[in-house]
Amino acid sequence: MKKMKSILALLLALTMALSLTACGGENKPGNDTSDPAPGGAQANREEGSLIFSIDWPAYIDPGVGNKAADMVAHLNLYDTLTFPLSDGTVAPLLAESWEANSEATEYTFHLVENAKFHSGNPVTAQDVKFSMDRLLAMGEGYAYLFSNIANTEVVDEHTIKFTLNESSGALPNILIRLYILEEAVVMEHIDASGAYGEFGDYGKAWLTTNDAGSGPYTVREMRMEDSLTMVRVEDYWRGWTENPNAPKVVIALGNVDATTVKTMVSRNELDITSNTLTKETLDSVAGVSGMALVRAKSGLSMNIALNTKVAPTDDIHFRKAMAYALDYDTVSTSIYPDSTQPTGPIVSGAACALKQEDNPYTFDLDKAVAELKQSPYYQELTSGSMVVSLTYCSEGGQPQEQLALLMQAGLAAIGVKCEITAKPFANMMTDAATVETTPNASFIVYSPSYMEGGSFLKPRYHSSSSGTWEQMEWLLDDELDAEIERAMNIVDEDERNAAYIQICKELVEMCPTIWACDVASSYAYRSDYMRIPSVEAGYDALYCADYMMYYRDYTLK
Repeated sequence: MKKMKSILALLLALTMALSLTACGGENKPGNDTSDPAPGGAQANREEGSLIFSIDWPAYIDPGVGNKAADMVAHLNLYDTLTFPLSDGTVAPLLAESWEANSEATEYTFHLVENAKFHSGNPVTAQDVKFSMDRLLAMGEGYAYLFSNIANTEVVDEHTIKFTLNESSGALPNILIRLYILEEAVVMEHIDASGAYGEFGDYGKAWLTTNDAGSGPYTVREMRMEDSLTMVRVEDYWRGWTENPNAPKVVIALGNVDATTVKTMVSRNELDITSNTLTKETLDSVAGVSGMALVRAKSGLSMNIALNTKVAPTDDIHFRKAMAYALDYDTVSTSIYPDSTQPTGPIVSGAACALKQEDNPYTFDLDKAVAELKQSPYYQELTSGSMVVSLTYCSEGGQPQEQLALLMQAGLAAIGVKCEITAKPFANMMTDAATVETTPNASFIVYSPSYMEGGSFLKPRYHSSSSGTWEQMEWLLDDELDAEIERAMNIVDEDERNAAYIQICKELVEMCPTIWACDVASSYAYRSDYMRIPSVEAGYDALYCADYMMYYRDYTLK
């Protein structure tokens, strides 16, 4: 076995070297010969601005988008009834209070009376109803989170009532993803030829580049090809007295490669990097005066989704062989530094996460070979006549490429051939639409929509999410669906968490996913220019997807 591990190390080194050469390599520190602007400053930079890079494209309509760039836009342009805290609880936002009936099938929310939209008009219960009805009618974005909503009723101007199909103790948590739009503004900008009857296109075309929110920022310019510029709403209804030095202008830049990042940082044109850069790039960027490197737990998990409906990953023994063939130590120390080894489907630290001993998958080539020999595809796989397809996201940067190469090398060490393909995320979403076009293995960086067990399990493993990037496993398991639904309907939190833990144990046994690591989100930022709450909160804070990028709480020095 020592010989096999040596072969694995050699294969990984060679494949990484070949890949980096084929890509032209990465600029090393000191190789950037471009001249920075005088004094390291951008001449035309706007005062009070914050500039960051992120994955692209961005769909800023909260009825449409649900990935990282989309969510960052949503949570800064729009308000929600509740707001997530880093301890996993939720606090009031547009709703100052709420109560549920004894069966938790009816929830009544009481709105604050001073909230107003960017137009200056008040936020009302009718706007909440419109936003929920719009989301469910369109069926995109986060609509799947609200499939339990049977009816939304306006009780009075500042009171809204949700009636559920089944009991749920998690609705206040889930409502952090119902972004409230102003009905009057949306209806003013509908395309009457749209597919939603009297609502036309529900304002989708206009909301591609505009907002109708009440959040702390509003859209100045949306360029679908590369950037979003948001400006502070100076008369925001919650005010700015607690943090008067919050950014006045926030600019999201897409499609920024590693070399450009280095140049932009040296020119003071970029304040926060994306979290998709390699360790080498981040170390280089962090070496620039005033920049600091952050590696912090963020609720993200790196998943390798295995298509359970196509050969050879339809066989549980081969899936387990793949899980044992991954070198988890290398993943969490070298590829995603300071990350932790996973415990299963729910990120470690959450109340309903498994313990380390509940997850048997460690790097063990002996076990990998033993599982492989039990596969009906053993002869085809070891003869090379059957090849495993693996796709990673090209926007995920070299860390994803390195993880793909590591998986490839692990499989090679047990005699299995794996072909790697890098694709833009948009293409991966297209591939995910059918079983036949979904690869054997696909990389998914997952972060929960809300910090509760159902947010980890339903989007990833319930049949309702099949055909989307969130579930490229294609489990289509009616019994599992029912278990997830029953667990989410449990009102008592401790009982609900116990049910989630049982489901996680079942999923670990099924092995539809290789949980590669709980990701320490790594990025560099201009620490001499700003204070970031999530950095100060430390490693133990757990943020819902991208809520660590709520810019009203950032402070410019």
